[in-house]
Amino acid sequence: MHTTILPCAIAFLAFSVLDARADTAVKCTFKALAACPKIGCSKPGSPLAVTNSQKRTTAINGSPTAVTFKDLQALQDEVDKEFPNGGYRNLEAAARKTALSGLKTAAGNFSEGDFIELVGFIAATKLPPHPNTGESVNCKLKDEASNDYHINITPDKNSDETKGVVVEMIPQDPDRKNKDWNLDKLKRIQAQQLPVKIQGRLFFDSEHQPNPTGNAGGNPRRFSVWEIHPLLSFYVCPSGSCTTSAGWKALKDWNPSP
Repeated sequence: MHTTILPCAIAFLAFSVLDARADTAVKCTFKALAACPKIGCSKPGSPLAVTNSQKRTTAINGSPTAVTFKDLQALQDEVDKEFPNGGYRNLEAAARKTALSGLKTAAGNFSEGDFIELVGFIAATKLPPHPNTGESVNCKLKDEASNDYHINITPDKNSDETKGVVVEMIPQDPDRKNKDWNLDKLKRIQAQQLPVKIQGRLFFDSEHQPNPTGNAGGNPRRFSVWEIHPLLSFYVCPSGSCTTSAGWKALKDWNPSP
């Protein structure tokens, strides 16, 4: 009996993995970021194509709505109730839009793609801000200039990534292209633990699961897979003490002391 069940179970798991990662096998022939389509290297209409398109969309409406880390936890809880054990990975466009719309938090209802604002600090540990590499959204290119910058933001100073969420700067952004947003600036902010205020589109990273303990291999260390991605504005508080509307300086205009 055991010899019959085990192969079946293995076959089922193998099928599930292949289904979840089906279009990671899409052939990618693009050699330059400028030629990379909005869906990156993915099969048109696939869940990965939808995810990649969300990562590359920069359109916004109105002014950003301020959110807190508690709001981002509430959004994660809402999705987890509907899709336990990360069952959201294979959502196609229509199902994704339905599942990720009108989710409730203390600050109001939110949907993927909303224009939001978050204030916090770049996580002190474990990883510094860094470029991803070889992702399908950027046609699996490996150079820094062609990849998103991965940044973990926490609610408190000197905190760990597991207490934070991920925000990403995409390489197509003009401030990335002209290097007004660069890793040196981000690492200086991290080292000094200066407050940051970031604005961008609310994005649900359906390719991963939360990793609040840091022990879930293959998943970035964070308590929620809701991101701000792409970032559209990034501000730093040079004095270390800013009000809601005063004291902030755009990262592109901030030059750290030698």
